[in-house]
Parts: sequence; structure tokens; C-alpha cells
Amino acid sequence: MTYIKCTTCNSMMEINVGSQVHYNIPSDKSNPKKLIGSAMCRSCGAGTGFEINDNVMVSVSGKSNYGTINPNQPEVARTLYAEAELCFQNGVPNAAATMCRASIEDALTQAGIEGRDLYNKIANAKTTNRLDDDEVGLAHASRLITRDAIHRGELVNLSDIPSMLSATVRILNKLSEAANLPD
Repeated sequence: MTYIKCTTCNSMMEINVGSQVHYNIPSDKSNPKKLIGSAMCRSCGAGTGFEINDNVMVSVSGKSNYGTINPNQPEVARTLYAEAELCFQNGVPNAAATMCRASIEDALTQAGIEGRDLYNKIANAKTTNRLDDDEVGLAHASRLITRDAIHRGELVNLSDIPSMLSATVRILNKLSEAANLPD
């Protein structure tokens, strides 16, 4: 058994073999497999995603707070974001990134921002002052990372997901705040 320390209660956590996913990485001949999964704490139940690559383990606590979604956020965007967190906690970074992108796209649509694709919706959110330059940059970063994962077969690093979750919360909250401003 492999154990890592729980970042929530400091107990030792057992790596949950049942949720491990093996990826073949054809571009890296010296390391043909990467292991991604989750560890569940027996004491507090916290989930921690982990990634083993080249015999080095990276773990990221699933209990960290990436921000609180504004309760005025539409239900679909909130649900998609919650699924992103669950994917992250279970060590599935590509799915977590995809769900972040989906929640941003839904929030843009629900805020009435039009565009023929996500790129144009993000650009229109800037033009209409619904998102500032930083938020536009974060939205485009999410779009590009998930584009590469979905359409080009790129693997997203587990350690990149916390920043995507935080960026998603910021964008969703900004869009819901802007939607509730008086005309």
C-alpha cells in the first residue's frame, strides 16, 4: 500500500487503487505510463488527487477552497463547476478542465453574451465590459488548455487544476455580478 499525508487532518491516506487511470504518453519514451488517481483519508474522508510521473508523486488536496460561487449563478453553471471539483478530487484532470470550460461557457450564455464560438463569446464579454482584461486572459487560458485536451489529445497536469478552478470561480462570479447590476 502507498500512503500520503492528508493535508486536511494530517492522517495517513491510502491511495485508492480502484480509481487509478493509466495514460500512455507516446511522446515520452523513457516513461511510457503516468498514473493519476485519488487518495481518500480514512479519518476525515477528504479526497486528494495525485499524479505519479517518473516515480515522483505530486498530490493536491481536494479540500482547498478555490472560492465560493455566487448563489445568483445559474444552476447549470454551478453544477458544472461542482462536477469540475469532483473530477479534480478524483484525480481526473482532463475532465476537471473540461467541466471548468463548460461552466464558463454556460455562464457566458446565461449572461446573454453572444458569439458563434467560445472565443467570440469571451471577446464579446470584454467588449461589453462584462469581464476585465485579467478575466478575459483566464477565460482564454481555460479555452486553450481544454481545446488541446479535447481536440489534440493533450494531457492536463493535475497540479494545474487548482488554478483553473480558482479562475473559473472568479469568472463565474464576475458574470453573475454583472448580470445583477441595475440598468
